[in-house]
Amino acid sequence: MNPTIVRLFISQAFACYFLLILVPLKPPVKKHRLIIISGMFLITVANAFMIDSLGLSDFYIRFFFLTLLLPNFLLYSYYAIYKGAKLLFAMLSIQVFGNVAIVNGLLASYLTTQKDNPLLDTTIRVLTYLLFFPFVHRFIQPHYLKMVKTLNKGWWILNLVLVISYVLSYYIGFVPNPILYRPQYFIHLYVGLFLGLSIYVVLFFLFQEIESKISFERDKKLLSIQVSSLEAQSAAIFLAEEKIAIIKHDLRHHLSILNELILTKDFKQASHYLEDLDQTLSEVSPKSYCKNKVINAALSHYLNYASLEQIEVISNLDIPEVLPINPSELAIVFSNAIENAIHACLKIPEASNRVITLTSRFKNDSLFLEISNPYFDDIVFSKDGLPISNEHGHGTGVLSMVAFAKKNQAMLDFSVENHVFYLRLILNFLS
Repeated sequence: MNPTIVRLFISQAFACYFLLILVPLKPPVKKHRLIIISGMFLITVANAFMIDSLGLSDFYIRFFFLTLLLPNFLLYSYYAIYKGAKLLFAMLSIQVFGNVAIVNGLLASYLTTQKDNPLLDTTIRVLTYLLFFPFVHRFIQPHYLKMVKTLNKGWWILNLVLVISYVLSYYIGFVPNPILYRPQYFIHLYVGLFLGLSIYVVLFFLFQEIESKISFERDKKLLSIQVSSLEAQSAAIFLAEEKIAIIKHDLRHHLSILNELILTKDFKQASHYLEDLDQTLSEVSPKSYCKNKVINAALSHYLNYASLEQIEVISNLDIPEVLPINPSELAIVFSNAIENAIHACLKIPEASNRVITLTSRFKNDSLFLEISNPYFDDIVFSKDGLPISNEHGHGTGVLSMVAFAKKNQAMLDFSVENHVFYLRLILNFLS
């Protein structure tokens, strides 16, 4: 069999595997994964036919980015969650790894026979791909998946570095003829490849900066919530004081009316009058959702906003006044969850179907929390079970909740049941 075709199928098999690791697919994931594998196989077969039956081996070597890479990119663009520059970065990354494997195979051939040695070349390529396995699994995959969720700018710059590395490596390796005939340029070729691989060092520091930014935004949001809650509570207190002043002023009149109703033995009307007065007095008191003042302040702020947006709020929260953890951090979880729930509810056309339900139980030093809401758009989950949002400015809240869960060794779960989205959190304060 033609050695070029053998190497083509091997490189495509590894490329397919690495891409399926890196690129999240739209649901149903299993079905789309099978389509991707079948599609890449057919693209590979078409290129093999071009090489073997049409005798276009030289054309393939020079323009495989048109006959192989472009079709793969278009295939993934249809089924991938993240498209455009984010998808291109994943595909270019695989190409950089492939270039390293190619150069290692060529160098091994030159050092042993000073010419193309298909068996040795192929073996070295496979070993190189295998060496990349832990690097991709432990470093590239987690950082890439976290970055595509939070970073919406800068991807074209990262891609530009990879493209420059690829063009430089291709030019050194194959122009004007293969590097086997110009072995003195092997060192230059590895320098070009190093440029491409160095982007992942930049990637690491960039993600560290992003995590710091998320932490800063979380602290900033906490301060904003505290200020907003204080303003809301102050406004509620001021309004309550005004109503109390009015009630005190009118109290003499209320007593006179009640006295007259009693004297005329109109007890039924007197009872109704007392109920109305009790209702008026109850409206004076600010809404209390739970015993913890910090969390209650955050709830008051966001749930008041939900009510203004014609979203029904059902609350049954059992949260003690004193918690073993920083209540401000748990308030941020509530804030992010309710903010996301409001955002989802506002997409529902019928206002009567908009509802946010909050339930919590505190028992045996454990706190169970559940927040649910209906949704209109389909919800996509990552491999880690986290909801994914492609909208600008969304997704950071989920990462903040995940960071809280990791810090406090809590169980955090997102799920959908009967077209209702559920967030469940279990905190065990004895652990």
